[in-house]
Amino acid sequence: MFVKNHILKVSKALFFSFGIQNISMDDIANKCGVSKKTIYKHYENKSNLLSQTIVLQVEELKSNLTKTSAVSRNALEELHSFFKYINEISYVISPVYGKELKKFYPNKYMEVFQFKNEIIIPFVLQNIEKGIEEGLYKQELNIQETYESFDNISKIIFTSEASYSYQTNKNAVAFLNSLFMYRLVSVTGLKLLNELNRS
Repeated sequence: MFVKNHILKVSKALFFSFGIQNISMDDIANKCGVSKKTIYKHYENKSNLLSQTIVLQVEELKSNLTKTSAVSRNALEELHSFFKYINEISYVISPVYGKELKKFYPNKYMEVFQFKNEIIIPFVLQNIEKGIEEGLYKQELNIQETYESFDNISKIIFTSEASYSYQTNKNAVAFLNSLFMYRLVSVTGLKLLNELNRS
């Protein structure tokens, strides 16, 4: 089990950093310090390995959401922590990864968006409802319209065909997340958000 998990984690890091097409099974074997035969013992092919790396990332995301919700004192702190995690992910995932996933593995690309619909959207919508109840978000917010605006802009960033660097991608995601939070907060929430940004 250790070898299988090691292969999976190394593969995920390689795919994220260099894209999918640039990484061969030989590259993965060399980086893991195992033979290709060992890899094929645990994973049917590269496509199957890619699928499992996506599942691994989704499980890590779900774990982060659970942990964030458990330790956060309020909705704004919860959302701030979640976006901090998303910003960190955006820095380690090469823009090439998303483009190649969309072009060469369209079914897996759609799976990623399905996971987003099943996990991230409910989390954010519930967070907005919670923030309004706590008085940290604006009372007059239209929850669905607010989230849809955020979601549509994020799709443009992640599905753009333009060539972006890691830093450009990270800056765009961080800016969008920050903009979204400032759109949500009430006067009371604004004070807390500024404190969170300084910490």
